[in-house]
Amino acid sequence: MKTKTNDLAAALKNRPTITTKELVELYHNKNNQADSASIRKWISRLKMAGQLATIRKGLYAVSKKPVYSPKSNEFIESLINTFKANYPEINACCWSSGWLNSFMIHQPARYFYLFETEPDMVETAFNLFKDSKLNAWLNPDENTMQLYVLSSLDPIIIKPLVSRAPLIKTGTTTLPTLEKILVDAWTEKKIFNFLQGEELVNIFDFAFAHYALSYSRLIGYARRRGTNQEIDQFVRKTVQPQNRTFLND
Repeated sequence: MKTKTNDLAAALKNRPTITTKELVELYHNKNNQADSASIRKWISRLKMAGQLATIRKGLYAVSKKPVYSPKSNEFIESLINTFKANYPEINACCWSSGWLNSFMIHQPARYFYLFETEPDMVETAFNLFKDSKLNAWLNPDENTMQLYVLSSLDPIIIKPLVSRAPLIKTGTTTLPTLEKILVDAWTEKKIFNFLQGEELVNIFDFAFAHYALSYSRLIGYARRRGTNQEIDQFVRKTVQPQNRTFLND
């Protein structure tokens, strides 16, 4: 695998994109007996490692940027463990709005946690955390966010997990990918109202400048949230051209 990765780097040294056909030929140069399943797995691993990003079907952008790795903490893990101890088969993920601080110019004074689970389990999760004496909030509106949530200690916002959301599993903890974080920050305006305007531009531009992003994954998730056209227009309008070379303009 290391040899094929080095061959890929050499093949892509002076070019921004590569086609599926060219990737197949590159793989077959080292193993002409490889089947299509092996090649698909190899391409998938390259995408997961941030070396390739899908532009459109059959065409990939080359990326030398790292993949964003969200950092869990004891509080996040305790929330997941509390929930999983009672509902082990139910999907759930958790993350912190504080993760966005490194993408921003103006640092918020407070941050909050988002706990997402299957839509029919949202109220159950809320009651579970309230019974555990945790500071849980269910679907707070913008006024509640400003007056109560942001001024409280370790608030947890419970919300539905969108189907097929892009997630990362690390051990027993499930976290969102950067693509999911960006789409949620843009879409959930009543929760992330402090991110609107220029600060949201800063977040997207920093993310695209410093990390390997899958635009097809980002737009695919945005489509399930009903905001794909708006976010696509936002990225094309606000992200610096050198940071969005993967787009099929």
